[in-house]
Amino acid sequence: MTTETLFLSIGAVTLAGFVQGLTGFGFGMTAMSLLPLLLSLVDAQAIVTLTSSAACLLMAAVTLRDVPWSGLPRLWLGTIVGVPIGFALLESLPRTMITRVLGLMLCSMVLFEFVATRRTSLRWPNWVEPIVGLASGILTGAFNIGGPPLVACIYSHPWPKEKRVAGLTAVFLSGGLVRVSLLLRYNELPAEAWTASAWALLPMLMAILCGNRLLRSIPERPLRTGVFVVLLCLGGRYLVAG
Repeated sequence: MTTETLFLSIGAVTLAGFVQGLTGFGFGMTAMSLLPLLLSLVDAQAIVTLTSSAACLLMAAVTLRDVPWSGLPRLWLGTIVGVPIGFALLESLPRTMITRVLGLMLCSMVLFEFVATRRTSLRWPNWVEPIVGLASGILTGAFNIGGPPLVACIYSHPWPKEKRVAGLTAVFLSGGLVRVSLLLRYNELPAEAWTASAWALLPMLMAILCGNRLLRSIPERPLRTGVFVVLLCLGGRYLVAG
């Protein structure tokens, strides 16, 4: 990895952290939209897995007391089962096809975010939660973009904002740790990924705090819409170009 690529990669992860702080999720979607433009898909996946897990770990330490433990087991179970399935699918497909599927999933998740996550008044039944967890786990295992289904499901609960954020963090962390263990098992965490992740950690955390602070002072909806329009365009690029 050249110095220029390293700095651009840090910039991509930092921007993903800003989006996470601004919107409450979207780290994986943003990072996986940008990093494959700079790195191989394997290296991009490794960096996103490490940095997103680090961010969730720190967030979990802050939000631990607000975790709605009784409302998460079904989502946890589905996620933990789904991550290895998604990882296995990723390993079995040709790289060109994987890039096209990544583009398709990015476009789908953006459209899902625009439709489903706005229907927060609709309470999702409990029997759907293992399916949501499974779908999110598969998307996390394959592409690190499992956020939107979980966001839509958890935000349908009549919980305070703090419990929703804590619940999302807890489920994201469990899926991320499973994925880290799989990458370690199959030797897909190269030294360059550890180095890039270490350099990106502090800027990423500062960007998360900055995005969260900015959220309180400017309208969220136009910024959120703009972010996801850009992600939709990048997803379309991967889908077409392969």
